[in-house]
Amino acid sequence: MSRIPCLDTEALPEALRSLSQGRIINVYRILGHAPRSVTQIARLGAALFAEGSLSAIDRELLILTYATAFEAEYEWAQHVPISRAAGVTDAQREALRHRRYDADVFTEAQRALVSFAAAAAASPLVDDARHAAVAAHYSAEQIVETLVLAGFYYLLARVCTVLDVEIDAAQTDELVRMAQTMHSH
Repeated sequence: MSRIPCLDTEALPEALRSLSQGRIINVYRILGHAPRSVTQIARLGAALFAEGSLSAIDRELLILTYATAFEAEYEWAQHVPISRAAGVTDAQREALRHRRYDADVFTEAQRALVSFAAAAAASPLVDDARHAAVAAHYSAEQIVETLVLAGFYYLLARVCTVLDVEIDAAQTDELVRMAQTMHSH
């Protein structure tokens, strides 16, 4: 059980309830205790999910990389079905789970991306070689988005790990629909 109770739907800010139009996952039920920021946090997550410049596969590879780097089982559980639907393979998930960022299951671009992401998650600086490798395959917009995803998922990771948020792995279509609905508002 979470260290802070998950709020019931009725106790959540109206803006969050209307944005989600459905079941609200536990991390947002906990974030609801910060009513002045939860809706903005949810909107940022929805924008990164629905409107990002990265492909769905690359986005999910990054999220799984961050889930592992930040030791956030909640994020991992949420994104296994989403990543599967996006096209991430079991072998790619297994490689990320074991921090094998140079595995042959990734394309050259994906190896550069997850290596860059793991380095950014582990340290405030990323060496020139990793930056050059990712810049050879991704635009400046995509590199910045990679770092924004790191910050967003670090925020969620620490809420989940410190407050021991109960895992409630959602169905793939449920999270996709929630993100798309939130982004359209």
